[in-house]
Amino acid sequence: MVDAVVSYVVQRLGDVLIDQVNFLQGVRDEVHDMRRTLDYMLCFLKDAEEKQGGDNMIRKWVFDIRDAAYQAEDIVDKFILKVGEGGIPERTGFKACLRKCFCIYKLAHMYGIGKEIQEWNKRLDEIHRNQEIFKIRNIEAAGEGSSSMNERFKQLRRTTPYEDDQHVVGFTKDVELLTSKLLQETPHQCVISIVGMGGLGKTTLARKLYNSSSVGDKFKRKAWVSVSKDYNIQNLLRKTIKSFKMPTSKDELEMLEKMETEDLECHLHELLKESRYLVVIDDVWDTDAWASLRRVLPDNKKGSRVIITTRIKLVAESSGRRKYVHELPFLQPEESWELFCKIVVFPDYDGVDDKTNCCPPRLEELARDMVRKCQGLPLAIVVLGGLLSRKHPDEWPKLQGRFWRHLSGDDFESHDSTHVTQILALSFNDLPHHLKSCFLYLGLFPEDFEIQAKRLIRLWVAEGFIQAAEGETLEETAAEHLNELIDRNLIQVAKRNWMRIGRCRVHDLLRDFAIGKSKELNFLHIYDGNVHSALSPCKHRRLASHSGGLKRFDSFDQSSNLHLRTLLFFNSKNESAEIGELQFLYKKLRLLRVLDLEEIIFYHSQEIEHVSLLDAIDKLIHLRYLRISSSKINKIPPFIGNLQTLQTLEFSDVDSPIMLPDEICNAKQLRHLIGRFKWPFPVENLTNLQTLRYIEVDDRMEFNPSRDLINLRELYVVFDGESKGFTLDSIGRLRNLRTLHLAIVDTVWNPTLQPLSHCQHLIQLKLHRQIGKLPTEMHEFLPNLKYLSLFRLNMEEDPMPSLEKLPKLTILDLNGHIRKKFVCTARGFPQLEILTISGADVELQVDEGGMPLLRGLYIDDNASIPERLRSIPVPKNWHIAQADDWPY
Repeated sequence: MVDAVVSYVVQRLGDVLIDQVNFLQGVRDEVHDMRRTLDYMLCFLKDAEEKQGGDNMIRKWVFDIRDAAYQAEDIVDKFILKVGEGGIPERTGFKACLRKCFCIYKLAHMYGIGKEIQEWNKRLDEIHRNQEIFKIRNIEAAGEGSSSMNERFKQLRRTTPYEDDQHVVGFTKDVELLTSKLLQETPHQCVISIVGMGGLGKTTLARKLYNSSSVGDKFKRKAWVSVSKDYNIQNLLRKTIKSFKMPTSKDELEMLEKMETEDLECHLHELLKESRYLVVIDDVWDTDAWASLRRVLPDNKKGSRVIITTRIKLVAESSGRRKYVHELPFLQPEESWELFCKIVVFPDYDGVDDKTNCCPPRLEELARDMVRKCQGLPLAIVVLGGLLSRKHPDEWPKLQGRFWRHLSGDDFESHDSTHVTQILALSFNDLPHHLKSCFLYLGLFPEDFEIQAKRLIRLWVAEGFIQAAEGETLEETAAEHLNELIDRNLIQVAKRNWMRIGRCRVHDLLRDFAIGKSKELNFLHIYDGNVHSALSPCKHRRLASHSGGLKRFDSFDQSSNLHLRTLLFFNSKNESAEIGELQFLYKKLRLLRVLDLEEIIFYHSQEIEHVSLLDAIDKLIHLRYLRISSSKINKIPPFIGNLQTLQTLEFSDVDSPIMLPDEICNAKQLRHLIGRFKWPFPVENLTNLQTLRYIEVDDRMEFNPSRDLINLRELYVVFDGESKGFTLDSIGRLRNLRTLHLAIVDTVWNPTLQPLSHCQHLIQLKLHRQIGKLPTEMHEFLPNLKYLSLFRLNMEEDPMPSLEKLPKLTILDLNGHIRKKFVCTARGFPQLEILTISGADVELQVDEGGMPLLRGLYIDDNASIPERLRSIPVPKNWHIAQADDWPY
């Protein structure tokens, strides 16, 4: 993980050299040298961190480099802050430029950055000397112990108690389903992939299928091959051959050991070409491992089957043309309890041998509470049971409060706790460094917190974790990172919106792992109101308060907390604070990049009534992300234009519209402007703006789309006025627009949607309230529309004749309409997958051949629908009408 920290700082210094060139004129070469030195160390770190294992000396050396990287970032950020306070002249011209450069050069010496860099270089020299003195260069030798430890763990993984059939709980429906897939009368080879997070029971389920007589008797040859992360193709092929047919003589075994890859492939192919075979390929981490075996497992048209277990969905999806991907669910509450009772040997309180092994009544409530916290993860339940089995019942109440500490491996009385941490560490260590920071960041959010996906993406971008791929925005790259973490089963999808990820969550066990790992790295710290998590001087870069309130920050020591870059508040919806309490921001936390005050309501005292909420943020020149409550704000001060690095400005509570100052157009890095804003306001120079949500318009909405808002992708507009002059002319020329939400309040508007024909990337459209008849030619000027929501449109005519011609429409939401009958013709809605219609006594008529791809249908119970549609299920785990799309 330290390689991720150093890599981030290297990239950060590179960005500073580009973006802050005016500030660094006097020390540009020194900063460049700092970056180059760290870049060199990074090359060695990637190997050293993998091999450190239990070697405390290597671990200390690695962490020293991490601290040096953090120090380099602090030096540069503090210098930029001081130069910004120095009042560099803003005049232009050659003389002004010379004056500015001279001023910066003097400031470089005045603020001592040269001396700080010298001290930093001395520290790097000492780290280098320690590397030589303590023979840390001999990483390979040091890694041998770690490697053997990993091998012992891999062996342990094969014999974990949960692999034993006596501890298997659940999987009944999974076994039935997969057994039917295995025994289907299809001659072609078929691949069945079992996907799920570590500890969910993928291997257990595969073994249950493999050992089943009803399955095993159908195949002439069977093999079980464990791949794991670090595999060698030759060894993998040899293991597969031996599993199918163990050599019967020493000569045959020696011949097998001498074979090269090509010979091994031919041997395996020859062995299987005439047999119906079953092979389980357990613990596949990448597509290359499967591809290496796939090409030598012949499709001999005899009904052969392959089972793959993997944590990574991409591996499962790439398993072949004839495949079935089975995502393993978590255990249900009663299944979790049943498994727990199988693991724990409960004490005999009455002196009677209890053959049923029931939990004593006085312990049951406590035990069930701990089992609930495992949230259906079999591995966590097994570890909990093993831990409690080794403790006297009188100790159970004490263990309850320290439950997660035991599961995270801090208590080494049981190898099972180490086992859990190791399994989670396998998934974490396999991540590329750019995903490690993204994953650890999830530790900042409270337990069971549903994280809005877009919010998480914006935070990742503001933190600097994301480096855009060619042809993509930072947000698009971040969305790919989120999808990859989901595919790796490190993040769970909590809710979908328009079939895309709306909200996500982290299993508590993974969250605890992230927090524990982060503490080692000074990556983040959590304050939850507990005295043991009190805010003490530290070097943590990120802090989340889960108990609300601001007064505790008065005790911050100024020098120690200049390290803090991120401050998040949660669970503060019903709290209020005096604006004066925000003074700690510009007195002690001047390097903040991310500030989320959630729903804290601020009020004025009589003494400081002239100070506004936003005035307290004026001096945070590094700020990139600001999210605050707007319930007491109706006007934003002009200084907002001075926050040159601000990317996201979000107001979380939108009671009334906010007036934006003309200076808003000076915030040129602004990417997301979210709240409730009164139009008009200047938008020139906002060429980086991607999200504008939402704006209230009384009359016209005019701007120059050829130079203003050229990268806008999401636009939410509320038209609330009597003027008939409202049109979509300017909006229609936003060439990059993807999403448009349009609400008409207190008037009726017959839309001329024709201007949207220029928005060739528009895929999502939501029309809200007082809109009259829809145009019949919608399919001509909205050919790429995929998601359409018509909300409370009081249309008397059936909209289906207009909508069913949309060639790419995938989701249609009709909500709260007067219209009672909807008719779809035989060729209507060729791509529609999800349909929701809400309203009493609705009748839906679909001619034969209409909606051929429909797979999700929500409609009121008393609605009249064709018989063939009654078997279509209600879409699960997703919804269309986002509560936070609109403030009413």
